[in-house]
Amino acid sequence: MQILEAERPVIDHDKCTLCRRCVDICPKKVLEIRDKKVVFTGEPCILCSHCYSVCKYNAIGFNGLLFEPSFSSFAYNASMSAPGSFPPGDLVNVARSRRSTRHFTEKPVNEEILRDLITFGITAPSGSNCQLWEFAVMGNRARVVEFGAQFAAFFRKLHRLVRNPVIRWASPLFAGMTLIRYYRDRYATVERGLEEVKKGKDLLFWGAPAVIIIHSSMDGSLPVEDGQYAAYNITLLAHAMGLGTCFIGYASETMNRVGKIKRSCGIPDKNRVHAVLAVGYPAESFYKQALRKHYSVKFI
Repeated sequence: MQILEAERPVIDHDKCTLCRRCVDICPKKVLEIRDKKVVFTGEPCILCSHCYSVCKYNAIGFNGLLFEPSFSSFAYNASMSAPGSFPPGDLVNVARSRRSTRHFTEKPVNEEILRDLITFGITAPSGSNCQLWEFAVMGNRARVVEFGAQFAAFFRKLHRLVRNPVIRWASPLFAGMTLIRYYRDRYATVERGLEEVKKGKDLLFWGAPAVIIIHSSMDGSLPVEDGQYAAYNITLLAHAMGLGTCFIGYASETMNRVGKIKRSCGIPDKNRVHAVLAVGYPAESFYKQALRKHYSVKFI
């Protein structure tokens, strides 16, 4: 396989000390030492930049192919926090203090902040370093309201169908048990929600002034997990910046079933929506961390 120069790191042999760290850390065995030089084996590089990160002598670069994330809405200086170098309790408190927000103020979230949230999102882990995630952003309340109206229209149409027992019970012949399960498990709750929507309440995005949609093709190694990792990164940084977020499961599930709504956001039909986040300034305060259900674990 021919590996293009642009698809792999660049070695500065004048700076290289042949310490082998880049060779040993490479997960794909792209590098080796031959004739007293670090050279390429011919294996495809996944651009994980581990070699760059372990080189103390700045002998490895990527000629602009990769970039160092930067942020404009808050002060940031990149520095490594080595394992064990920060109090684990601080990390636990930050993560536990982040709550799902379902009441937002009308204060808008400016574009600079939304861009910084996404920049932090793409620093998340990615299976085989595919990084296929893409983002669609609604940065104003009017667009969010318009977006929410599409869901309300879809569910009203769906409910007209499932209320008809003939259609409901004939559906297994064409669509399996989907309509029957929906009518049994969700119809009543959504119907009540639609009545509230008629009164002007927003029970989907909770009055949020912004929405971030994380989506990607399904070609990568772990595309669903990658999207979720990126989304959770966004929620943690949002919390640190004084913002609230909420994963809107109904929105992501519906978009993956209704191509018209997905296309209205410029998302290709082949892409799957992994997360829809409501984003804004919280109109509620939490004074205690949430309790959790008991769980099962076995060491095997």
